[in-house]
Amino acid sequence: MWIAELFGRVKNIDSDIVSNDIKLKRMSICEGCPKYRKDFKMLFKTKKNVPQCGICKCALQAKTMWEGEQCPLNKW
Repeated sequence: MWIAELFGRVKNIDSDIVSNDIKLKRMSICEGCPKYRKDFKMLFKTKKNVPQCGICKCALQAKTMWEGEQCPLNKW
């Protein structure tokens, strides 16, 4: 689907939600990554204080909560 290719992979919502500890650990790893973006950018819009992966373009608050998701650099 062209929308998924344009804005990043569609979330795997069939998987389970991880514990809050795992989510926080994943976010901590992301925050230390050079590809971490503090603000979410999509086309001509920017959402302040909504972390985004600079590689896959996913919103990290959502990506880090799903068990079936993984870091594109295999850091978690």
